[in-house]
Amino acid sequence: MSANTCRYRPGLRHWHPLLASRALGRKPIARTLAGERLVLFRTAGGRAAAVAETCPHRRMSLAAGRVRGDQLVCTYHGWSFDPEGAIRCPLMPSQALRHQAYQVREAHGLIWIRKSEPSTSPDPASQAPDPNPPLPSWDTGGLALAGVAFHTVPAPLELTLDNFTEVEHTSTIHQVFGFSEPQAIEHRLELEPAATRVWNNGPQKAFPPLFNGFIDNRPGDTFANDWITTFDPLLTVYDQTWTGPSGRLRRFRLKVVMFFVPIDDTTTQLTTFVYSPKVLPGRLHRWLAAPIIKAVTAHELNLDVWALAQLADLDTELTPRMLGPLDRVLLENRRRLKPAYLAEPER
Repeated sequence: MSANTCRYRPGLRHWHPLLASRALGRKPIARTLAGERLVLFRTAGGRAAAVAETCPHRRMSLAAGRVRGDQLVCTYHGWSFDPEGAIRCPLMPSQALRHQAYQVREAHGLIWIRKSEPSTSPDPASQAPDPNPPLPSWDTGGLALAGVAFHTVPAPLELTLDNFTEVEHTSTIHQVFGFSEPQAIEHRLELEPAATRVWNNGPQKAFPPLFNGFIDNRPGDTFANDWITTFDPLLTVYDQTWTGPSGRLRRFRLKVVMFFVPIDDTTTQLTTFVYSPKVLPGRLHRWLAAPIIKAVTAHELNLDVWALAQLADLDTELTPRMLGPLDRVLLENRRRLKPAYLAEPER
C-alpha cells in the first residue's frame, strides 16, 4: 500500500473536534483526519479511543470489529487492540506488539483527536511541540449554546478558509446574515504573528419577515461581523452584532466558533458552535429558540458549502493581482497556515 501523502499531516499535532460524543456508541466508527484513516471506539467502561483503521496482521478494517471490555477486536483473526495501541495476538500472547493509537478527549459534547509525535531532537531545549497540549478554549461572552453543526466541504483546507474569512460573498450567497452593499463595507485588518483579526461593518441585507419577528433586528440595521482566526488548531471565532438606525446596539447577537478540520487533500470538515442570547424564557429558549437559531445558522453554512462545491478549480494558489480589496487577509492566512499544517516539523 502507498504511504499517506496528504499535505496536512502536520495538522495531526493539533486537537480537532471530529464527531459528537453521542455518535459513538457500541459500534466502531471509521473516520479520516489529515489523510489518516482511523477507527474510534468506546470501551465497555465508556472511554473513547482511536487507533489506525487497518489491522497490521492481514489488512482488515478494524471498523468491522467489535468491542470486548477495553479492547477493539478484529473480526478477521481475533487480534485485539487497547486504547494505547497495545496488541494481543491469540497465537503469540507473549509478543509485545504495538499499533498506532491517537490521543482522544471528550469535551463540549464532542470527541477531539490528535496524534502525538515523539521528538527526535537531541537538544532538550529545542522548541518541540507540546506532547500533551490543552484543548482549545474560547470565551462565550455570556451567551448560551444554541447548538453544534457539522458540515463536510468538498474543498481543500485553504479554499474553505478563504471562503469563511472574507465577506464580499455574503451579499450574493447568503440569505440571512450578510451585507446588502459590498462597496459600503467598512473593513479593517489587524495582523498578529499567529492570528489575523478582521473588523467589518456595513448595511445588513433585508431579513426574512419571520426572522424579524423572532429577534429585535429590523431593516436598516448595520451589521458588524468581526472575527479572529488562529492556527493552532485552525479556528475562527466570529462576533456578529447589529446596530439600529439610532445607534443603539441590538440585544440579539451571535458568536460562532468554527473549527476547520482537514479530512484529506480535497475535503474539509467544519465543526461549528453557535451561541446567542436567550431570546425566550426558560425552557422555551432551549426547546424552540435555540434549535431555530442553530437551523438558520446551519442553513447559511449550507449555502457556503454549496458555493465551494461549485468551484471549477481546486488549486490552492492565490494570484495577488486578481484579489480584491477585501481579500488581503487570504494571503496573510496562508502565511500562518503553512507552518501549522503544511510544513513538516523540524527533526
